[in-house]
Amino acid sequence: MTEEVYLKKEVINNKSPHLPTVIELWRRNRATLGFLPKGAFEERAAKGEILGAIDREKGCIGYLLYRCSYDRITIVHLCVDSSYRGKGVAKLLVDYLKQRTQEKYSGIGLSCRRDYGLEKMWSSLGFVPQYDEPGRSKDGKLLTFWWFDHGHPNLFSAAHMQKLESKLCAVIDVNIFFDLYADEGINSEEPKFLLADWLVPELELCITDEIFNHINIISDDSERKRQREFANTFTCLRRPSQTLDKLLESLGKFLHTKTILMPEHELRYLARGIASDSHVFVTREQRLLNIADEIYENFRMLIIRSSDLLIQLEELRRKPDYQPVRLAGTRLEQVRVQRGEEYLLKNDFHSVEQGETKAEFQQQLQRFLAEPEKFECYIILEKENIALALVVYGKHKSYELEIPILRIEDNPLSPTLARHLIFKSILHSARERRQFTRITDSYLEETVIKAIQEDAFVRGNNGWLKVNLAIAETASQLSTRLTSLASMGSEYKFCQQVAASLNTETLITDVQASADIEHFLFPAKIIDAEIPTFIIPIQARWAKDLFDEELANQTLFGAKPELAFNREAVYYRSVKNSRGLKAPCRILWYVSGTQTEGKGKGFSGVEAIRACSRLDEVIIGKPKELYQLSL
Repeated sequence: MTEEVYLKKEVINNKSPHLPTVIELWRRNRATLGFLPKGAFEERAAKGEILGAIDREKGCIGYLLYRCSYDRITIVHLCVDSSYRGKGVAKLLVDYLKQRTQEKYSGIGLSCRRDYGLEKMWSSLGFVPQYDEPGRSKDGKLLTFWWFDHGHPNLFSAAHMQKLESKLCAVIDVNIFFDLYADEGINSEEPKFLLADWLVPELELCITDEIFNHINIISDDSERKRQREFANTFTCLRRPSQTLDKLLESLGKFLHTKTILMPEHELRYLARGIASDSHVFVTREQRLLNIADEIYENFRMLIIRSSDLLIQLEELRRKPDYQPVRLAGTRLEQVRVQRGEEYLLKNDFHSVEQGETKAEFQQQLQRFLAEPEKFECYIILEKENIALALVVYGKHKSYELEIPILRIEDNPLSPTLARHLIFKSILHSARERRQFTRITDSYLEETVIKAIQEDAFVRGNNGWLKVNLAIAETASQLSTRLTSLASMGSEYKFCQQVAASLNTETLITDVQASADIEHFLFPAKIIDAEIPTFIIPIQARWAKDLFDEELANQTLFGAKPELAFNREAVYYRSVKNSRGLKAPCRILWYVSGTQTEGKGKGFSGVEAIRACSRLDEVIIGKPKELYQLSL
């Protein structure tokens, strides 16, 4: 068969030369398609409700006939020439129908006899069985009604949204669903703890509509009906299936690399869970639990055992008191987010402008709060508990600190605060001996993106990535280390380019190139690079505002936020006393031990080098001119 069959599809109207072929295809297959007068074909064609799959040489080799009724579409016929079946023609036609009806209609329905054995085909096309009913034929053969939802909001989706905004919504896998349905069984006791009364205000157990494809396999009519009724007691998360095929493909490939082979219906269930508004998937499938961190990294879905979810919810329910700490030694406080506070934060930090819903934001934050061992959530508060920023740290990788949420409230301090939080995150990652910091928030504001770019993050398929090495080594040693990091995967290949630059003979004598690489690898230092380094004394009272958080915390009122968060500062010095100071160079700040009143009295930890800065530019001019330039 030629490739054009899969590419060419068209609407067959009543003047189309393919209409007689459509009627002939129906005639040859009317035993299964049922009776339809010739005039009905002409009527549907006149309304543009027949879609054809056209081969350049063979003509029409398949058609789909449908009708519109109020806000929904009903497939009447789907017929493919017998010699072309199993080659994707049916999918071509159904996908074309989905595309044409997406905006205006709520979904697509059809009825199909159970004894035709087409369940696998309809489920693979994204349809979900809803109910059974007797057919109109004399023998009353049972029909199954199938439905494909376009995902438009309705009364039911509004009710689901309310649940998503009030509780942690967790999707239970197929096996747990059947365990909960069963009266008894070896594996059913642990999942049944999920039905505990105390969890009702905290947790909403959800399924995806793919569960009905699993139930539909059951041959016993009464049992099938009972299980459908049981499934309807859960919140069913429905999402439009337009993107499901791509997700299924990538999920299947990922699991294949892990030598995990899942039946197609279980793979679709997991994929629908990932595509849903919930970010938590509860399972007892050990193969998935073993690669939970990698699934989260690739698909942003938390895979967790039911017993672990219960333990963590119980711990969070106790609401431990987290001691607030000063941010950078200022009067602003950094406070650990507690379970229940996500309902308040959604009003401040969900990204309305970029299309994020409150429910989506809240479910993400609830997911992170549900795993406190892997995620830390903090808010930055001003006086009177005004929330300025929200940041979440993901620590599921030993070599990488993830930031899945980084939100800054719009205020005069926000650009400066964004730079500071990113800087502190890099330091946090480096202090924990992690080699990378990754920002994966999908709803970053422009001010945050600008700050990310200034700190030498690299844009990748999965957010922004920064290498941060807490080491001081020679150029050669750093090159070897970066080459090793580059072998971790395709996203880390940029390290190889930096390693190659470090290996050039002129690197250590090229001051500007060395300084640029140090900036890129911050906080790493190239110890054999010929970057000039100066030691400059500073009094403790100035150091506490400019860069020294520990000194600021030794005072009652702390550092001034506009100074402490600002990472760019101007240093004034006499031209005559510059001692050859020029850019680029390093400045080591020596905090003097002056103990006179107002200059440093009472500070501990002074008389030491306490910080290192990078000098970017030196400008010589008159004081007033320089002051105007610094504003």
